[in-house]
Amino acid sequence: MPSPSRLIAAGVLLCTAACSSSPTTPSTTTTFTPSISFTGGDTFTVGQAGQLVAIERQSATTSQDVTTTASWQSSNPSVATVSATGLVTAMALGSTIITATDQAAVGTLVVSVVPRTVSALLVVGPTIVPTGQTSELTASASTTSGKRVVTSGVTWQSSNPGVATVSDAGILTAIAPGTVVVTASYQDVTGSLTVTVADVTVSAISLYGTTTVTRGGTTQLTATAVLGDGSMRIVTNFAAWASLNPDIATVSASGLVTTLSTAGTATISATYLGTTGSVDITVN
Repeated sequence: MPSPSRLIAAGVLLCTAACSSSPTTPSTTTTFTPSISFTGGDTFTVGQAGQLVAIERQSATTSQDVTTTASWQSSNPSVATVSATGLVTAMALGSTIITATDQAAVGTLVVSVVPRTVSALLVVGPTIVPTGQTSELTASASTTSGKRVVTSGVTWQSSNPGVATVSDAGILTAIAPGTVVVTASYQDVTGSLTVTVADVTVSAISLYGTTTVTRGGTTQLTATAVLGDGSMRIVTNFAAWASLNPDIATVSASGLVTTLSTAGTATISATYLGTTGSVDITVN
């Protein structure tokens, strides 16, 4: 029979083995690394300048604009330089890495400088706008692949905001009688349109177009305004169009009438500067 001292020693060995093999739960910690992202574009044409905005994400839920406090650097200043406030100026074809650093946060952006593709810019819109009215202007760019309407990246400017203003979206607002030059710039190419703001009165609105249409067909109407001085002006794209019989025919904002499956007569109206003209469309 084993002695008591040997039994105690064996128990100690068993306890030591059991205690050393018991599982432990490791502690886990999540470390957030601040980072910087950019807005303002990454493609420029030679000679073009553009402002970058640096946004530092400081935590999972907070962010801050650090454009003016970050340190900026370009890896290839011969391609594009960057100022202390994030203004990028494209110098030559190629690519460069723009870096913004703010304390522990760092962000990088690859900027490409590409050849200019726009050779001309045409501003399209009315040349006479009544006082107090608005009108949408568009910029049509001539490129190596043809012409296209530019909907973003255009900078608009009015030579006389007291006569007419123009928004970033190209919406012209006529303020007072006079003449103003509206300029659009895109990829360092500019185009302009001279607009006259005048106190205009309308004495009559006439509608022209095919007035007999088969069911399911369409017809384009043209609205012409007779002005107070006796002159005439096409206002198709500026008039407010309406159908008095939408179950027979509808009309778009540009005067396109679409007939439905029901035969009958639909009265289509156009209103410009408070004056309305109408025409009956026969659907058979």
